[in-house]
Amino acid sequence: MWIKWILIFSVSLPAWAYNLTSDFQNGFYWASLPIDITVVDRDETRKRLIETIAKRAIGEWESSTGLSLWDYKESGTSNVIRWSENFGQETNMDPLSVLAVAIRYTVGPYFAKTEIVINGSHFLNHDLDHLYTTLTHEFGHTMGLDHSDSSLAVMAPTLQDPYNGLQGDDVQGLQVAQNEMVDRQVNRYVSPLAYSKESSTTSPLSCGTVGASAPAGGGAMVSLAVGMLIGFVRKIFLWLKSLF
Repeated sequence: MWIKWILIFSVSLPAWAYNLTSDFQNGFYWASLPIDITVVDRDETRKRLIETIAKRAIGEWESSTGLSLWDYKESGTSNVIRWSENFGQETNMDPLSVLAVAIRYTVGPYFAKTEIVINGSHFLNHDLDHLYTTLTHEFGHTMGLDHSDSSLAVMAPTLQDPYNGLQGDDVQGLQVAQNEMVDRQVNRYVSPLAYSKESSTTSPLSCGTVGASAPAGGGAMVSLAVGMLIGFVRKIFLWLKSLF
């Protein structure tokens, strides 16, 4: 009877499509929130422009989720957003398709810093609306959100054009990530992988965003399938945990 009730009830659960990054799923998290972040750029005009866009993106995430996650600073933080004219060599990603990448470095059980690198050679990033969408997407990555399986979400792996604002899937995903992060902070959780050779500031994990017309290769499809499976199992676990 109990099993039947669970099966019937689970059918009515929302079919969220968000996914969490592999490092977050492996137990890494920010030691405290909000995190300080700033724009670093020698071009003062471009710096101020990116600052304006970044603050707007932060505002949209925080007003939509009701959470305080980032604190913009003029300087004095290792969490940075920067424009790169040499994106391919710096990130080892395809400069013709990848718009930006969010890199998360870990030390012990924590995210030590994050870096959002914008591909300055990609023509889409020279459009302010597209740049705003790209930065909004990358901010989600800094908090442990991976690419969503929903094509409507800003966290989808391809650029939203036109951008229609954060979707319910984006909001739900970030709220789940933040709730889990707070739970780890309170319990001082330490991932079993925290001090292993696989966890190192010299081997950061990153997430990139590609242009809307870029094709997905076989490797991308395998990663998507694995991500969907891990995300599904985790969502079931969190739901069962809430019942007891």
